[in-house]
Amino acid sequence: MAWAGARSSAPLIAGVYTATILLSALLIFWIEPLFPKMILPIVGGTPATWVTALMFYQAALLLGYGYSFLLTRALPLPLQVAVHMGLLALGALALPPALPAAAHLSDDPVFQVLFMLTGGIGAPLLALSASAPLLQHWFTQTTHPHARDPYFLYAASNVGSLGALLAFPLIVEPTLGLAFQTRAWAIGYGALAALILACAALVRSGAQSVETENARPAPAPAHPWRERALWLALAAVPSSLLSGTTTKITTEAAAGPLFWVVPLALYLLTFALAFARRRWLPLRPALIAQTIATALIVVEALVEGEFGGWPVILILIAVLFLSAYVCNCRLADGRPGPERTGEYYLVIALGGLIGGTFNALIAPTVFPDVVEYPLVLVLAMALRPAGNEPVHARDVVIPLGVGAIAAVSMLLSFVNHMPAVAPVLSLIFAIVLFPLSRVPARLAVGLAAAFLVAAMPSLLFPPLDRERNFFGVIKVLDDPGAQLHLLVNGSILHGLESTEASTRDEPTSYYHRRGPLGDVMALLANRRAEGAAVIGLGAGTVACYGSGGAPWTFYEINPAVVRVARDSRYFSFLKDCQPDARIRLGDGRLLLANDAGHYPLIILDAFSSDAVPTHLLTLEALSAYVDKLAPDGLIVVNISNRFIDLLPILAAATERLGLTAVWRFDSTTDRLARSSKWVAMARAPDLLAPLLTQHGWTSASSGGVRAWTDDRSDLFLPLLWHMQGRP
Repeated sequence: MAWAGARSSAPLIAGVYTATILLSALLIFWIEPLFPKMILPIVGGTPATWVTALMFYQAALLLGYGYSFLLTRALPLPLQVAVHMGLLALGALALPPALPAAAHLSDDPVFQVLFMLTGGIGAPLLALSASAPLLQHWFTQTTHPHARDPYFLYAASNVGSLGALLAFPLIVEPTLGLAFQTRAWAIGYGALAALILACAALVRSGAQSVETENARPAPAPAHPWRERALWLALAAVPSSLLSGTTTKITTEAAAGPLFWVVPLALYLLTFALAFARRRWLPLRPALIAQTIATALIVVEALVEGEFGGWPVILILIAVLFLSAYVCNCRLADGRPGPERTGEYYLVIALGGLIGGTFNALIAPTVFPDVVEYPLVLVLAMALRPAGNEPVHARDVVIPLGVGAIAAVSMLLSFVNHMPAVAPVLSLIFAIVLFPLSRVPARLAVGLAAAFLVAAMPSLLFPPLDRERNFFGVIKVLDDPGAQLHLLVNGSILHGLESTEASTRDEPTSYYHRRGPLGDVMALLANRRAEGAAVIGLGAGTVACYGSGGAPWTFYEINPAVVRVARDSRYFSFLKDCQPDARIRLGDGRLLLANDAGHYPLIILDAFSSDAVPTHLLTLEALSAYVDKLAPDGLIVVNISNRFIDLLPILAAATERLGLTAVWRFDSTTDRLARSSKWVAMARAPDLLAPLLTQHGWTSASSGGVRAWTDDRSDLFLPLLWHMQGRP
């Protein structure tokens, strides 16, 4: 092979290498949200899908870095090129990306997701993950003036990653279908292979000189193990915070690319900012802002339920960005010389995998509740740059004082439900935590004390029942004052039952008789004995609308929900109203489509916390429900949500299918009722005409909005509609 690097100009070398690394990063972070979106219809709209996918990507990154590390030390450049082109060719055999033929929901969803990721994109992703460190090593052997300092290419890689992540939910997802994207991705993969060959041709020397260089001992001594351990911790903590933050956000809003990529994009931005030749964000202001944002997280934990929604999501994102930036600045400041870039990136990748594995596999097994987020946030405080201040007695006294303030604050928030105390507490914690921030260990201990106090109510008064699995954390709470049992997932109520004998089996919460579903049930009073299909079991509340006759069929993907709903110690709706109810475990859309029979009523209420199960609301999904609907039957959908306006989406789907739709928002909130928003659909307008005569019901219109499909759906526009206050 002829090597032409010596005759190449510096701009050409920089341009080709930068373009290649940018394209490699773009392809990686294009497929990252794309393929999990393809998986969602199989495993349901759970945040764990993305957390598991993040762990898989971090494992692929580690394997790619390890492969690159060994390749550059064991082989001369011509063989490096040959082996890597062979790996790229092997990855091309899996293109375009597609789900394996055996993809289905199993008893172990985590490993099923890993199987689908490995079979679908494992080989090409491994080749892409190895390309960036391999190209940086090749760059050090070119004639470029900065050949011995290739870290600017690392920043370029993160710029490409950011571009792909931001473009996906804002441009690609709303305009391009999944099938088109997978084909375009395959074309980009081929273009990358050609660019990698071009990079190899720009190296300054041939195989012999590379062998000689590889044979020389490294000019720099190996770093101590404690420094490698610090690299590992500085990489693992932000990685875990990324998974924890994404889990919190997607549990509250929706499991989908829009809410996946924003935290990931900011996480990657911290790398670009920290490793840039000139830092635009000084470290000192970032440390101050991190202290204040963390204080707000503590306040949110102390007065949980008193404020939430967008303020909490923005605070979570700020804490992730600032904490990751602080850790990555320390990583960048401790980077070794170019001779050790392979080892350095390998340790960083291993740390990322450790953080992702902790959230995806270890924490759900070890912790009954989501405590990994505050735990890792405490570690992030401990990893802040240390000053020269010596250890003092106040390192114990001040954190204990923070704990005492937290205890008093929590008690105040419980007295007469005082939400106004939240902004006051924010200021208090910002002031109190600020002097702690000069000693990282002191700040970490103070933060841990505050979180421990916030957890005291659940420790002293634990839930009646609690189970954590792939689909989240399900809790059964007892409210003796109101005489209620409540089913909670995340921060959202999924059902409640009165413990009073007189109202024990009365439909409650979003399903009460005065609400939209009560109106529909009154309209179908003579048809309920014919049975119904309900996607989403919850506490089994709607079972008490049945009136003998054929048992209703419930479809539920979470086995923990089924267990709790059947336990009469907590909820008696199923036992008292429909003991013969048919409960089918799995994704409701897939199971209903394969079951025999037709129903006069299909109820769709399959939210996990407040997360939107997008695959259940597409045009194809609604068409499948219509196929199972009796000619004069109704489909009723609970679209209550704090973040996403789903009404135009469903209205557009009904218009495409020739259906008619009406909707009602019910603001009733009392001991047994909660506010909700529902859409009712039917084949003919006259079937819904009686509802329009009742208070609150209005005809639904899409206003020109495009319906979601299995090939194309996005959350960005519905999010904007909701923020603009559209009805």
